[in-house]
Amino acid sequence: MNGNFMIKTALAAGIMLGAAFPAPQLWGTSAYAQSTEPTMSSGLDARNYVLDDGSLRAEGRTIGKVQEPSPFVGLTRDSQTDERYAWTADGKVYQWRNFGVTEGPERLSGLPPIAQVSEDVMLAKSGEVVGYAGAGLPKAVKISAHSAGFALLTGSGEIWRYRPDYAANKLKKLADLPGTTDIQSSSGYVMALGSDGTVTKIDAETGDEPETLTTGAVSIAWVKHETSSDLYVAKSDGSLWQYEYGSAGFEEAIPSVKGAVSVSKAEGGLFVRLSGGKSGLYAEGKWTPLAPARLQSAVLTLSRPSAAKGDPVRVTVEEKFSDGTKLKRLPAAGELNVSDPKIAALQKDGSLKANGLGAASVTFTSNGISAKTTLIVKSDTPLTGAGLIGGSSYLPVRSVFTALGATVSNAGGSWNIQYGDTKIQLNTGSSTASVNGKAVALKGKVQTLDGQAVFPASFLPTIVPGAAVQWDAKLQQAILAFGPASLQVESKQTALLRKKQQLGSLAQQLGKSYWINTYSGAGVRFSKLTVADIKTKEGSSGRLYTIVFKNAAGSQFASSSMYASGVLELLGDPNEFFPFDPKARYGGSSKVWNQIRGHYVSSGMNKQHVLLSWGEPTEVATQSSPKGPIEVWVYMRGGLTWQAVAFVKGTVLGVL
Repeated sequence: MNGNFMIKTALAAGIMLGAAFPAPQLWGTSAYAQSTEPTMSSGLDARNYVLDDGSLRAEGRTIGKVQEPSPFVGLTRDSQTDERYAWTADGKVYQWRNFGVTEGPERLSGLPPIAQVSEDVMLAKSGEVVGYAGAGLPKAVKISAHSAGFALLTGSGEIWRYRPDYAANKLKKLADLPGTTDIQSSSGYVMALGSDGTVTKIDAETGDEPETLTTGAVSIAWVKHETSSDLYVAKSDGSLWQYEYGSAGFEEAIPSVKGAVSVSKAEGGLFVRLSGGKSGLYAEGKWTPLAPARLQSAVLTLSRPSAAKGDPVRVTVEEKFSDGTKLKRLPAAGELNVSDPKIAALQKDGSLKANGLGAASVTFTSNGISAKTTLIVKSDTPLTGAGLIGGSSYLPVRSVFTALGATVSNAGGSWNIQYGDTKIQLNTGSSTASVNGKAVALKGKVQTLDGQAVFPASFLPTIVPGAAVQWDAKLQQAILAFGPASLQVESKQTALLRKKQQLGSLAQQLGKSYWINTYSGAGVRFSKLTVADIKTKEGSSGRLYTIVFKNAAGSQFASSSMYASGVLELLGDPNEFFPFDPKARYGGSSKVWNQIRGHYVSSGMNKQHVLLSWGEPTEVATQSSPKGPIEVWVYMRGGLTWQAVAFVKGTVLGVL
């Protein structure tokens, strides 16, 4: 039969049968929890089989009740297309061949509940053969397909064959054998297994009377080999027999197989289930025992081994099985255990959520195999509010306990903290804490520091086992350690100290004031600027610095980026900035300074005013006058054009 044709017609058939359509379901990510010693109930080869616990093994992947609650009850292979099909007790069908697209068996949608699949022919639980609603087929309880058609068995024992390739007489009733429990077909014959163990051979074309092939049978399977098409019969005494072309007189017992209880067509041979639950493949005269793949080892990895509070963390397990296959998947929540839920909370989908600072062990357990890893939850963002009071370090109540994953609330001066199973109460002004209803003495009072409620840092290790607190005198901050995780809690002095540490000698420029000379982009000439900050960033050739100026109105102006030497060159260049207030040093009215900004010179200015307005003169001369010596500054303006400024006793007398 044509598998692609059948899949395309399945949706239409489902509609005609009035079926409810389940949503498509791709390969799940969590393994099936196998029983202690699962055995194969049916199989195609060493990588594709159904276990007696209802799970399916498909090309090295396991799918079971985590992904599919209904147990798998059978599987088959389409010999024309190499597609494999498996179906569940409640009638769902999964298909697979090339995992490059779905990465696992794909659940087929648009089908009615399916009772059986043979090759690519599907029998609905309602008795209809999917895709053949107009063919006049009777309702069936069993089907057996081959390359040219299929046979079907009704509940009353009628046996029919259907050949879609025939122009006429497509459907034909072959026999009426009440008590028939199974049928196996080829293009020319149908074999019927009766409840009494009789195997009856039926000619599908000639209309000859059915003939008894053998008795004492418990299971039959028709297997097409390269050179023959043979019927295999498992008998009640556990023996296995091969009937070449399904003919009496051409049978032989297979001595290598003993204890056979059921047989089914496999890939390239015959799947045989033995008494006691063991299984094997019989192909080309050779018996090969089969055993379910067992989980041998597992490796657990986290999407981020170090996370910040609130981050989601995906857990992945790579499993190695006894058949050499490896599988990476997301474990189910029931397969994971987290050592400290205050640090990491296990979510329903098997992922983790980073709750609070610290380190937590994450353990995966499946089928007696365990794997472990560690999640570190840390904070790269410092808290604020630490400080020294009377030589002892104090920590802010709300931010520290919140960072640890606790729930914090307060009413007035009372603070209630729920940290896992620990209930803590702190009261402002009190040197006693309540921990799970018991009084605990503090080495200092709970009090307010810089607007925040703080508690003695020495109390923290008594609440968080393994926690350590150190005071960093250099940066005036507390360092909290929780195993491999740490947290910095800064004081109000820390930011400036950290900045100074980062800037080195350039830190001396912070807070200094300069007055603009020719520097542009930060205000008018002679206005005051203060170095509010010096920002840093890493460049391709080293660290770069940007000066942030602030004017008297509070507005800020950023310089271009430069290396450290450039900062000192810029601020020390008198053409760019004055390190003093020139108006205070050189005097003069607002009118004079406005004239200087406009590059004017007028009577009454002093020499510094003229230098700031016009710069250095081209030539200086001195001559006598009744008023005393006159100093003349000559400025050549190009060609024969010139201007001169006359000074008497350092003050401008006039401009020529």
